[in-house]
Amino acid sequence: MPFSGNCHSFDSSTLDSSTLKALNDVGMVYGLFKEDLPFRPDHYTCLFVGQTNNLRARLLEHYSNRSIAGVTHFFAETSATEQQQKLREKELIAEFNPSGNKN
Repeated sequence: MPFSGNCHSFDSSTLDSSTLKALNDVGMVYGLFKEDLPFRPDHYTCLFVGQTNNLRARLLEHYSNRSIAGVTHFFAETSATEQQQKLREKELIAEFNPSGNKN
């Protein structure tokens, strides 16, 4: 099942927004995506799936250290426990098979 959260732009204004600041201490599973332009607008390819207890800080790390090239958007969803985060992360990695999660 794909991400249940909304799509957000992966840029500095979004990463500094009050929405992300409010999510700082919430357990989240997130995905980094690139938009498939110009051929498939509003369609995204998953590049990386991760989990964190501070979404804003983790996304800022990704933004500052661009080890995953081409990221334009991210999705995120909350999880009640760390165990649920890890399980959901594994499900999403199996579903999307993102290049950034391959060893």
